[in-house]
Amino acid sequence: MNKILYIALFTAFGASAVSPVHNRVVDYSPAPGQFINLLPEWEEGDDAKAMAAKALQAMTVDESIISLGGWGGSVTVGFERTIVNVPGKRDIYIEGNSFSNGTANAGSAEPGVVWVAYDINGNGEPDDNEWFEIAGSEYGNSQRNYRVTYTRPASTSEAIGWTDNYGGSGAIERLTFHKQDYWPQWVDASTLTFDGIRLPDNSANQGTESEPYYVLTAFDYGYADNQPNLDGSGNYNEGAKIDIDWAIDRDGNAVRLPGVDFVRIYTGINQFNGWIGECSTEVGRIMNAHTVRQGNTEVVDESITVDSKLLADFLDKYGENGGAEALTTDDVRIYLTPSGVLRFTLVSPAVLNVYDSLGARRLSQRLGAGAQQVDLSSLPGGVYVAAIGKQTQKIMVNKR
Repeated sequence: MNKILYIALFTAFGASAVSPVHNRVVDYSPAPGQFINLLPEWEEGDDAKAMAAKALQAMTVDESIISLGGWGGSVTVGFERTIVNVPGKRDIYIEGNSFSNGTANAGSAEPGVVWVAYDINGNGEPDDNEWFEIAGSEYGNSQRNYRVTYTRPASTSEAIGWTDNYGGSGAIERLTFHKQDYWPQWVDASTLTFDGIRLPDNSANQGTESEPYYVLTAFDYGYADNQPNLDGSGNYNEGAKIDIDWAIDRDGNAVRLPGVDFVRIYTGINQFNGWIGECSTEVGRIMNAHTVRQGNTEVVDESITVDSKLLADFLDKYGENGGAEALTTDDVRIYLTPSGVLRFTLVSPAVLNVYDSLGARRLSQRLGAGAQQVDLSSLPGGVYVAAIGKQTQKIMVNKR
């Protein structure tokens, strides 16, 4: 049973308005496609860092879209504040350019697969072990462990061929409307390889061979650029939102994350659609869906905080010391001092992590076996979760 620890200290929280829109493009790695080098525009001398900055500008300041190109092309973004997982609510809103032609789930959908990460170690970067897939409606119909390699052609007038690890092959064909190079110009490599899952094809020619009319059908839920941004009343469409509780781990097990600090989206369909070209996911603003109005501005609802028990349970299983490799520290004995110092004895080495109510890691120390003490007097007042080896404990820091 978790203990409740009370520590008397003497400062207070300060709060400021936080934008719900992502504030970082950590990585922009598109596959070849008809809008690459245009959305956003590549200019001579731009490298990957410059293109990531242009992607952020296009998505957030200009409130436009970027293209991820053909299958596997991706963008990874981060947020100023953790997006809290709220039970029964969809938590992440993703803008694209999907539209409906007036028929249910029909129009122009180019679904992107969504992955989410919670910054377990608090280093401000999405590490490989922190990612979880959002299992959308087509999870059971998708091709898993899929890999595509694109080969750079000898000239910009040629199609860009691809092969996959299931024996398939094809090409990103050049179209009349887009004359620029389809290969990302800041990438010098002769091949590009992407890994992930391949969603089922979603387009069909509902016209004739001489006058084709391609309809790209939307999936039910769980993808980017899949359903229109707005509903019939002009509000954010629930179909363009993601529920964090749809997340699964790499073994396919459902995961209850306390929140999300990073979102990764990649083009999920590998299909060529005649005169409209390849399926290429386009994305704009990626937003925390839990907001309030502050004057004329939409800001993060600061009254929504991470559930401390959910955070503790998540860290128990997926934290730095979680799972089968966890250190055995079940016999931790903790003592308190009036000055706000935690004193405890470890039976084996362990890492102490302290997380605040927004899910951010506020303190981390690797400690050896034996008697230890950690000064918490600099922490603002509030509820925290302390994770020591396999143990997690709720801490209430009171300020006067």
